[in-house]
Amino acid sequence: MGTPDNPMNGNNDAALDNGPEPRQLGSKDEASFQVIVLGSTGGPREDNITGLLVRAPQTEWRKSSMIAVDAGTHLASMIRILQRHMPLRSEKLPPQGYGRVLEEGPFAGLKFPHISAKANGLHIFREILHGFLITHPHLDHLSGMAINTPALEYGREAKAIVALPSTIEAIKNHIFNDWLWPNLSDEGHGVGFVTYRRLIEGGNPRLGLGESRGYVNVCDGLATKCWSVSHGKCHRRSHSVSHQHGDSFGYMSDYNFPSRRLSRISDDHGYFAVMAQQQSQNAGAYVPPPAQVPISAGPVTPGIPGGPMPSSHLDSSHMFEPVSSSAFFIRNDVTGHELLIFGDVEPDSVSLSPRNHVVWDDAAGKVAEGRLKAVFIECSYDDNTRNEDLYGHLCPRHLIAELVFLANCVINRRKQKTSNGTTGPDGQASAKTTETSPKVPDMSMKQPPTPSEMKRKRKRVINGDLAVTPELGPTNFDAAPPSPISGYVGTRSVSSARRKHSHEPRDIIAALPATPGRGRNVSFQTGPVNSTVPASATHQRSSSVPASTMYPREKMSEPLKGLTVHLIHIKDTLMDGPPPGDIIVAQLRTLSAEVGLGCEFNVTNCGDSIWI
Repeated sequence: MGTPDNPMNGNNDAALDNGPEPRQLGSKDEASFQVIVLGSTGGPREDNITGLLVRAPQTEWRKSSMIAVDAGTHLASMIRILQRHMPLRSEKLPPQGYGRVLEEGPFAGLKFPHISAKANGLHIFREILHGFLITHPHLDHLSGMAINTPALEYGREAKAIVALPSTIEAIKNHIFNDWLWPNLSDEGHGVGFVTYRRLIEGGNPRLGLGESRGYVNVCDGLATKCWSVSHGKCHRRSHSVSHQHGDSFGYMSDYNFPSRRLSRISDDHGYFAVMAQQQSQNAGAYVPPPAQVPISAGPVTPGIPGGPMPSSHLDSSHMFEPVSSSAFFIRNDVTGHELLIFGDVEPDSVSLSPRNHVVWDDAAGKVAEGRLKAVFIECSYDDNTRNEDLYGHLCPRHLIAELVFLANCVINRRKQKTSNGTTGPDGQASAKTTETSPKVPDMSMKQPPTPSEMKRKRKRVINGDLAVTPELGPTNFDAAPPSPISGYVGTRSVSSARRKHSHEPRDIIAALPATPGRGRNVSFQTGPVNSTVPASATHQRSSSVPASTMYPREKMSEPLKGLTVHLIHIKDTLMDGPPPGDIIVAQLRTLSAEVGLGCEFNVTNCGDSIWI
């Protein structure tokens, strides 16, 4: 960037801190996707929060050939990227027939009809962008979209907001409602700048053929399929249960609930189907015993060994309900290759409504067949962060556990395909075989398991190797948690339900400075700590940082090789010292190397152009 006196900045605009220099990652040749990073962090700075642009290179920048996945920051970030190649503003109008094609940068090859970055950013927003895929209705994922919508006044078509029904209901009721923001939608007597497009979770089975079945077109060259995932929990709204009973379970209510409408149940079908059936069978007075009734059937990602379920999975008083987010599979219509982009997501091992296993099961076949090359997923905090401070997010120890589950699903798929004797030209198995990865029951139709069935099921560990993250000692908000580098990275312990002692401490693999504290009166330890864990501590469950996560006892043979995991939504501490992303990616690489996943990790930066 130039100095304030540089004419490229225009009218003495001060140079902004844009972070690291934008990069071009991957090769343009035969790429199926270009992903432009508009926002790479999860805050607290409002000018670099979650936002991606995705396009199929085969469309060559045609009209409506690009989509946004979330838009915490949007138009301002596009202008800032363009400002590296053209003046911010121009007092002169372009001559008739003016056109400029950039030769470098994320928007290289696009013919711009204007002189300034501001006018050309607006051109991209109005003409090239088709719509927004919104993972969930938190402000850091849609505030830019809302603020930008008045710029559509002189456009020629409404922009599509594409999401699961509960997300659209939240946007409709709490954003475009003529209170928080004008109703610029085409529903509820709005002005029609944006239009809502509601997705069916898991795809629409009546659309598409073959591998594209269930996918719906979202712009020129791209189609999508969406799954609901959990983004933590919140206190249950006082009207939420009554409303669900009135609309779904046969009760009548005269009260009009403007928010939390019936459509949210389609996203939380597993949780609410079980709860509804349990309540109806027990006349509404059911209190689940801790050791017998899970919240969701089907495998949770790290798996739960024999013994009582962790308290984090139970809500016997019905005080909490899950917060929904989404994961989008995006498919190139020409090549058949796919991306997987997550919104904010928590690990299944601590979730009230574990649903990540559904996404990983779907992704496993695509990885095994070489169709899924990249995953964009959050990793908000480093491993100094305790579970109760994650607030529905991931950190390295949990992300690795999630990827271990994916890896085991991939291994199972490949074994089954190999046993059927069908392999493709690249040595990988053919797609037309029987699936063997964990099945997810249809909770909308199936009766909940009986207590005796649950006792038998809890004795099994998914894939034999995964378990719930163990916890150490009682919660102490005044004490610093152990450093994950010296006390966690490089260790593998067995579950307390299976063994009554901890592993002996082993050598420290790596040492990195801890991320500075986040101002909750929790001081994180930055010096070396004793990695020895008392044997008695391994039996207790609490909300402190775990000493280790149950990973495979034997190192894997890189089942995820060829897959790149791009990290988004990293929380910036705004403090001096190493960037949080550097610490997080180092922890992930260390853990991944020990487990033998084989995937690569990349921390995204604002302005990056990623070719996949």
